[in-house]
Amino acid sequence: MHGLDRHRDLGLAAAPASRNGIVTVKPTVGLISRAGILPLSHSQDTAGPMTRTVRDAAMLLNVLAAEDPLDPVTQRQRRPADYTADLAHDAMKGARIGVPSDPADPLNDCFYGKLPPSGAKVMADVIKVLADLGAVIVRASMPAAGWMSGPGTTMAVLNRNPLSGNKGNPVAQRIVFLYELKRDLNLYLKDWATNTKIKTIADIVAFNEANAGKTLRFGQDLFLAANLTRGDLSEREYKSARVMDLLTARTRGMDAYMNLHKLDAVLFPGAMGAAIAAKAGYPSVVVPGGFVSGVDGKDTPDYPLGVTFAGRAWSEHKLLRLAYAYEQASNMRKPPPGLPSL
Repeated sequence: MHGLDRHRDLGLAAAPASRNGIVTVKPTVGLISRAGILPLSHSQDTAGPMTRTVRDAAMLLNVLAAEDPLDPVTQRQRRPADYTADLAHDAMKGARIGVPSDPADPLNDCFYGKLPPSGAKVMADVIKVLADLGAVIVRASMPAAGWMSGPGTTMAVLNRNPLSGNKGNPVAQRIVFLYELKRDLNLYLKDWATNTKIKTIADIVAFNEANAGKTLRFGQDLFLAANLTRGDLSEREYKSARVMDLLTARTRGMDAYMNLHKLDAVLFPGAMGAAIAAKAGYPSVVVPGGFVSGVDGKDTPDYPLGVTFAGRAWSEHKLLRLAYAYEQASNMRKPPPGLPSL
């Protein structure tokens, strides 16, 4: 199975990959062109492969990673000649893997601390496999993670979703996302939507209101909030929130954490590391990690839980090598029962 999806801090690709027992790569912003892809947030949007195996993902990345004049950020990309080169069973030997979970600092354990027992067991088994492969496991909390969505990075948006149990109450939404949504969507509609009268997010809002019976089953809270911005990213609120995102996710987040502990990658459960890597514009690779059960206290059949290897900008090659070594040793991908072989 090969496929493409967009990845952003909401975990819209990492979460499905984790829950479906497949591999995905969220590359560094600028490695793959976003031209023609319906945008949400240009500082975090990127395309990437969703595949059965790490090798399949590396093969697709070889084709997808290319400069494109229609997406200027691709002009600064750095990539190897072949992402499949050096995929090896022993790639984990000597690698320093950060586990942002310090038992001595439970209040700052943002990623592992709230895992249910079945998820905690999966991650314990994953870490044991990595250690058995020769990795150096570094357990230490990531200090900035606790305030990644702190003061100045979110705004209250009224929940008008008629099907929501929280209807009528404010919900915290990310400022950078809302401001970039209007600017990026307006540019997309201008450049790519040639056979429609819909040319701006305001047109979308008006169309939805005129056809509410068909289009507003879940409301359009995000469009309404985004449409109130200027659409040119000139507001101080946006600039401040973007600076704070980069400070917490990149400078004091991934960069500081990896520098302090001399890490090759950071290990996150499921898609829990999606936000910090995406806000930094950094890459991550999700691979099958194991199986869990239960949702909100209710029993369920077993379903997959992935693990995420995240790293610095342009480190896709290293992350793929580490993910490959783990994948080959753990063999955790299990096709759904009754599914014929491809």
